[in-house]
Amino acid sequence: MGLFDLIFGKNNQVEIPQVTSILPPAARQEIMAGRLPILKNDDIFLKRGEKIHFIDKAIEIDIKTTKRFEHIGMSSPGLLKGDRFSYGRGQPVEQTELIQHRGILFITNTRIIFQAKDGGFDKSYKYLTAIKPYADAIELQFGNKTMSLVVNDGSVVYQALQLIKERRQLP
Repeated sequence: MGLFDLIFGKNNQVEIPQVTSILPPAARQEIMAGRLPILKNDDIFLKRGEKIHFIDKAIEIDIKTTKRFEHIGMSSPGLLKGDRFSYGRGQPVEQTELIQHRGILFITNTRIIFQAKDGGFDKSYKYLTAIKPYADAIELQFGNKTMSLVVNDGSVVYQALQLIKERRQLP
């Protein structure tokens, strides 16, 4: 089950964006075998002792819900000057809009970085509360903020994060 199936139901009308992977196949195999590869990249600044273990394209999805009040009715002039009679009924209308931010997801041994023109973030593992993998996405919860990222394979990202978590808990 994908992220969009969960949000919008089985018969959703939302076009699911596809992400092509830039993660080398050897690195993917290492992660799925339970080992963390060390990747090279000059796009981000690493701290002392920090190593990149995962690089891939991702799309951050923000779900924006707007509510507006739609009035159906008429208005007519009244008997006296300045008076108006209006009649009809109103109903609230709710619209859901998906906002997509395309970028690159980096997972290092100390941080999760999403490099994007809009909607990028840089979070430390100490703020990571929960991880929820899907077939085509992953949700990362930092405190009360949840980031939904569409990736090529959510299980690879989940496995990389679990391996880093295990490594960080060792004395």
